[in-house]
Amino acid sequence: MTRTAPPSPGPALLAPGTRGPVLAISAGIGMHAFNDLAISASIPVAMEALGALPMLPLVYALFFIGVVAGGVTSAEIRTRIGARATALGAASVFLMGMLLTATAPSGLAFGVGRALQGFSDGVIAALCYALIPQLFAASIVARVFAVEATVWALAAALGPLTGGYATEHAGWPLAMLTGLPVALTFLVTAALILPARTADSFVIKRRTPLRPVALCLAGAGILALPSALPQAPAAALGLPAGLLLIALALWIDRRKPRPRFFPSEAFTLTPMGAGTWLIFLMPVAQSVSSIFTALCTRAIFGLSTVLTGWVVVTMALNWSLWAMVAGRLPARRRLAALRFAPALQIAGAACVGAGFVTATLPLVLLGQSLTGAAFGFSWGPANQLIMEAAPEAERPRTASFMPTVQTMGFATGAGLFGWIAGATGLVPGLASGTPAIPLAALWGVATLTACVALLAARRLHSADGPQPDTPPPGPQPAA
Repeated sequence: MTRTAPPSPGPALLAPGTRGPVLAISAGIGMHAFNDLAISASIPVAMEALGALPMLPLVYALFFIGVVAGGVTSAEIRTRIGARATALGAASVFLMGMLLTATAPSGLAFGVGRALQGFSDGVIAALCYALIPQLFAASIVARVFAVEATVWALAAALGPLTGGYATEHAGWPLAMLTGLPVALTFLVTAALILPARTADSFVIKRRTPLRPVALCLAGAGILALPSALPQAPAAALGLPAGLLLIALALWIDRRKPRPRFFPSEAFTLTPMGAGTWLIFLMPVAQSVSSIFTALCTRAIFGLSTVLTGWVVVTMALNWSLWAMVAGRLPARRRLAALRFAPALQIAGAACVGAGFVTATLPLVLLGQSLTGAAFGFSWGPANQLIMEAAPEAERPRTASFMPTVQTMGFATGAGLFGWIAGATGLVPGLASGTPAIPLAALWGVATLTACVALLAARRLHSADGPQPDTPPPGPQPAA
C-alpha cells in the first residue's frame, strides 16, 4: 500500500530568503502600529497645549482621510515607480509628518502633520499587505500574518508606556517622535530588501481608473467638514454629501468596462456586499471612542498620560486576543461568532458611554474590552467571507480594498461625532463638569450605528463555500 507523503510545511520564517522580507513587512506594519498607539493618549495633551482642543476631531478626520488617500493610490504609485521607491517615498513623507507634529506651532499645523502621516500610513499598509502573497510561499502566509499579529501586540504593550512616559517627563513634542526608530528601521529595510520597479512582479498595463478614485477622495475630504465646522448646523450636510460622492464613484465604476477600481459587489445586499457594510459601519461606531476616550478619561478620572494610554489600548489588546481565538474556531462557529460580534459592540459602546456619564472607570474598561472582542471576532472572518465571495480575478483588488473601507468608516465617524461633540458642547462640558448630555449623545449614536452593523452581520449566513483558515490581509486595531 502506497503512503501519501505529508504536505511540506514550507520554508522557515527565518530562512535566508524569507527573514529579510519578514523584517521589512514587520517594520512597515510596526511603524504604523507603534506610532499610533504610542501617541493616542498624547494627542489631546498636545491639542490642549496648542490651545486647539476643539480641533481634536478634525485632527483625527485629517489622519483618516490621509489613510484613505494613501490606500486608494498605493497600487497606482507602485505601478509607476515600483515597490521599493513607493516604500521609501512614503516613509519619507511619514518622517516629515512626524517632524511637523513634534514642532507644530498651532493645531492646524499639527493636523497637517497627522494628515501626512495618514497618507504615508495608507500607502505603506496597502503595500505591505499586498506584498505578503508575493514575497512568501502560500504555505507560510498564515505564519507571516501570525508574526504581524505579534507585532501589533508588542506595539499595544509598549506604545502607551513609551508615549506616556515621554509626555509626562519630556513633554508631548518628544512623544510625537517615539516612533522614529521604527520608521528609520523600515526605511533601511525597504531600501535593502523590497524589489525595485524592474524586479517588481506587480506590473499592469492599464492604469487605475482616475475618476472613481478622485470622487472617492473628494467624498472623504467632504466628510471632514462637520468636524471642521462643528458650530455650523449646515456643516452636518457634509456627511450625506461625502457619502453621496462615494456612492457616485461606485456607480460610475460599475458602469465602465474593466479595469474597475471597486470590487463588483461592494456595498450590495449579497454576502460580499453585506460584509463590506459591516466593515464600514463598525468603524463608524468605534470612531467615537478612538477620538474621545483619551480626552474623556483624563478629564473625568484625572489619570496620568500613561494610565490613560492603557485605558485606550484596552480595546486594541482585546482585538488581538480575540482575533487569535477566532482564528482557532471551526469554520461554522467562526461564522456564528461573526454574526454575533456587532452585539458585543452594542454592549461595549453602551458600557463606555455609561461609564463616562457615571464616572465609573471599570465600566469604561469593560466596554473597551467588549468592543475589542467584537472586532476580534468580526474582522478576520468577515474578510475571509468577502474573499470567498469575490470572483477569483477580483480577489487581489478586494484584499487591498477592505482596509480602505474600514478607514472610510473611521473618517465618516470622525466627521459625524466631531459635529455632535461641537453641537452638544463636549469640550466646555468637560471643563465645567457637566458633560452628561454630550456623552450620552455621542455614545448613544455609536450604539445605534452598531445596531445597524448587526443587521448587516445577520445577512452573512447565506455565504457559500468553505471558510479558509488563513488569516486575511487587512489592518489591525485602531486605538
